[in-house]
Amino acid sequence: MVSALLVDALKSPTSVLQDFYNDKGNITGHGDEFPKAVSKYFSDILLKTRDTVREVPYLSVINPPESFPERSLVRFRAMVQDTSASPEMYLAKLKGNKCGGWGNTEDLAGNNTAHNIDYSSLRECTVLWAVSIPGETAWHARESESSNTSQHTSHQPSQPHKFPIPGAAHVGVQVKIYDHSAAQNIKPTDIVNFVGILTSEPIYLEMDSPPEVPTLHVLFHEPQPAVEKLLGPPVPNISETRDNLINWISKESLGGDRDAAEWVLLAIIARVKSRTPPLLPPPLTLSRFPQPRNPSSIPSLTHVLSEIVPMFITVPLTLDVLNQNNFAPESREEILHSGLLQVPRGTNFLFTESGIQEGRVVEKGVMNVKAVQEVMNAQSLEYVFPYSRFSFQTDMTFIVLSEGRKSAFFQTSINIPLQIISSENVYRAKDQIKMPATDELIAFRRLVAGAKAGNVQVADKTSTYIQDDFVEQRKRDNSITVDDLIHLMTVARLLALSLYESELSTDVWKRAKELESRRKLRLR
Repeated sequence: MVSALLVDALKSPTSVLQDFYNDKGNITGHGDEFPKAVSKYFSDILLKTRDTVREVPYLSVINPPESFPERSLVRFRAMVQDTSASPEMYLAKLKGNKCGGWGNTEDLAGNNTAHNIDYSSLRECTVLWAVSIPGETAWHARESESSNTSQHTSHQPSQPHKFPIPGAAHVGVQVKIYDHSAAQNIKPTDIVNFVGILTSEPIYLEMDSPPEVPTLHVLFHEPQPAVEKLLGPPVPNISETRDNLINWISKESLGGDRDAAEWVLLAIIARVKSRTPPLLPPPLTLSRFPQPRNPSSIPSLTHVLSEIVPMFITVPLTLDVLNQNNFAPESREEILHSGLLQVPRGTNFLFTESGIQEGRVVEKGVMNVKAVQEVMNAQSLEYVFPYSRFSFQTDMTFIVLSEGRKSAFFQTSINIPLQIISSENVYRAKDQIKMPATDELIAFRRLVAGAKAGNVQVADKTSTYIQDDFVEQRKRDNSITVDDLIHLMTVARLLALSLYESELSTDVWKRAKELESRRKLRLR
């Protein structure tokens, strides 16, 4: 049963806020106490169950800001793009005992002289810029959206330079958070669920005539974990589901190459486990990848992986893409322009090199290649400012498709030459991909999400076995180094995760060695 408060909040959030202010007005003079109380009050109303919050209309490309009446209650699951704006001042109390903040400023008209302002009522709110989640796959977006959609098709996003993917449809919104202390831990590329009152207001930039942009006055927000487990029952028969997933990737996108498909699976479940010592996702190159007959063809791997991971971005590399686009965020005239790599943790990238023709890589292109390589090597991305650079931690995976023996631009820790039975399925339209049954596809998604969220321990007994085995390998081949051991340990951990094993076993270690040996044979 839908509560009366929920109905009222959906109908007129401003009235519900004012009623709450009337009841709790005695705490408005105590710093952030009232915004904190507002956050708790509305979250209690709207987060009773998962279905309750889904009653709140969802802000998206198909439900853009202009499709809502002014001061509607909406939710926006978004990536934070820019946190550099200065806090904004507002009056917490307006004439007539009206609640200030949350877009309530109309009572200030004609009241802007210094002697008419009650300075004890001045408060600060945090101002951010947030955008639709870059690269969010269609199936994952559908799970977050409500059934209340307007099918609006002509949305022109505000400030398009603040979205990482040039030309991509998205929503950009100015976000104002009144619970100032709760906003302090929000960082660029965080995914946050915002629920608030939607208005249209001038952008926070300091200019004579700032443009009006969609503005969300946040009633409460919830950060989303960097690693997300999908809700639902446990994955049935892990080993069988895993084999079926590898077979599907192999048959539908990699010409029947099962080993390559297994390496792809290990690549997409990787995440940053530790920075000291570094246990980072190993980037993967699929070399000897066939050239498309049509330069605009999209690899089947794009369609396949987009069905099983929440965030996926394909980058068809060309000299124009390298030389003209921004891969790293850059501040220009005090505006932070986004870059291709400014994406949430957990994003999977697929770079294709088939579009590279003869030509020159200019300085910007070189810097873009360096930015990608730095993320691959250290999971760190520099934001460029006029007189400084700041590094932000990342957590992404990379797969590179190369026609040659190795990538033309990037050094990856894993390179496996593709051995295909048939090249016809390597480039196909999405509607030509043979999809698994719905239940099986859901199991694939849960397997990948669960493996990515998992952790693997190494027992003392297994550790001793691996060390002894490594010593024996070095006796047989003195070219083997400690780096080889570290690499093989990474592979073994990923293999264990893909099998949902919480402890690395000697059997998994042996399987990892066999998989690695077969890969090295292809490189000879």
